[in-house]
Amino acid sequence: MHRRERRVRGGLAIAALGGLAAGAAACAVTTQQEVQLGAQQAAQVNQQLPVVTDPQLNGYINGLGQALAARGERRDIAWHFYIVNTDVVNAFSLPGGYIYVNRGVIEHAANASELAGVVGHEIGHVEHRDQVAELERQQGANVGLTLAYVLLGRQPSAIEQAGIQVGGSAIFAHYDRGMESNADAEAVNLTTRTGYSPEGLVTFFQKLMNLERSEPGALAQMFATHPTDEQRIQAAQQLINQSVPRATMNRLTRDTRDFQSFKARMARYPAAPRQYRSQ
Repeated sequence: MHRRERRVRGGLAIAALGGLAAGAAACAVTTQQEVQLGAQQAAQVNQQLPVVTDPQLNGYINGLGQALAARGERRDIAWHFYIVNTDVVNAFSLPGGYIYVNRGVIEHAANASELAGVVGHEIGHVEHRDQVAELERQQGANVGLTLAYVLLGRQPSAIEQAGIQVGGSAIFAHYDRGMESNADAEAVNLTTRTGYSPEGLVTFFQKLMNLERSEPGALAQMFATHPTDEQRIQAAQQLINQSVPRATMNRLTRDTRDFQSFKARMARYPAAPRQYRSQ
């Protein structure tokens, strides 16, 4: 695969977010600020990326996401789940409970537990406020540059050229391995409590690792935003072995007819616009 990126110029609502970010630089980001920032960024994402509009597809991803999030600890935010119509294999989250799953993830997921693992992982980042930690880490930086950097994942050549990479591949692309490990643990917890096999997370990432080895660069965006290696996968499996009794594991759901119907309907959805295809 060849990585393609689309730069969307302007319209990042930097002015609207300036006061919020400036305030955040002076003190810890409050939940109200987190939600406000997430809503502003989600409005930009939904305007600039090809978000799926099919009610049945959206109904499934929201049903799955809400069920997982309800088993978490954050009762102080409303959760929102979206599908982005791009075959780029990735998923990302914004502050305040906005979760995006690319079509490519759904196409590569073999069963319901694998998709649940990915969604649970993104919920985990919000549960731990990883996006907020990144914003706080950049306290004192120029407000405009900070927001552009957070959106792009790198320092832009000019503020007006700041944009959102295809499929949100670089939004908050600063998770370290500790954050990834914590999000994995949260995914194991949420999927198990919701009734899905947590091993779906392991099988999905192992599948992607094998694909990346056979086609180097095929998943550059996924691994750029979510550093993955054998050690991380083994750690997740070890956590599952230690925390989920085998008798319980045998009762957990790996797949459902609803997921397979959802995946089949996704396959019939119009192809992604050319600029959002991986090749």
